[in-house]
Amino acid sequence: MLSLSVSVCHSESIPAHALPAHEKKLVIFLISDSVIAPAASLQMKRELGDLLQAAAIHVEWQDPSVDRGSLENDYAAVIHLRGFCRPTEPGGRLQHSAPGPFTLASSAVADGVILPFGDIDCAALNSFLGPALWRVPEKERESVYARAVARLMAHELYHVIAQTHSHTHSGVAKPSFTVTDLLSDRFEFTESTLTELHPAAGEYFERNDSAEASGR
Repeated sequence: MLSLSVSVCHSESIPAHALPAHEKKLVIFLISDSVIAPAASLQMKRELGDLLQAAAIHVEWQDPSVDRGSLENDYAAVIHLRGFCRPTEPGGRLQHSAPGPFTLASSAVADGVILPFGDIDCAALNSFLGPALWRVPEKERESVYARAVARLMAHELYHVIAQTHSHTHSGVAKPSFTVTDLLSDRFEFTESTLTELHPAAGEYFERNDSAEASGR
């Protein structure tokens, strides 16, 4: 579960260099209560793909009506976007930030096992972002919103893939986000989190650090 707060917290930045070998494959079955604009959908998928690619996990998207038994993958998850998942017109209730706390995303749990089913609460997301989203230029607003949704997805997928209820002190796996985390140009997993998601990611960073130290 991801709770949101208005406290200030800075994430570590992960360099986007060459990717580790031995990719794993994650198939996502996306369910949405509302229509997502094509450009926003592309941005959402690109952001999530980039976040998990850093952990050597390749994301593929499938329609839920597809026969899942015929797909070869290492992981699979169903993500449900609940409510109206687009920037909401700034009526009176969005002129000021709504009081929290907010729970914007959650995963199903049974007997302590994290199940591959995640929910994003877009009504709560709209309230949390409030007027901050409307300070984003209009031509960028849908894409920035879609990027925020992808970051919420990535947080829940971290729990599903790593099978952990724990959180990190910073980055996408931390227990609470700020508005800045969701709307900023960059917000990523920490190196330690990438290693949790896929050991090959840790091996890559060890090799990269060694190469930089030796001057190569």
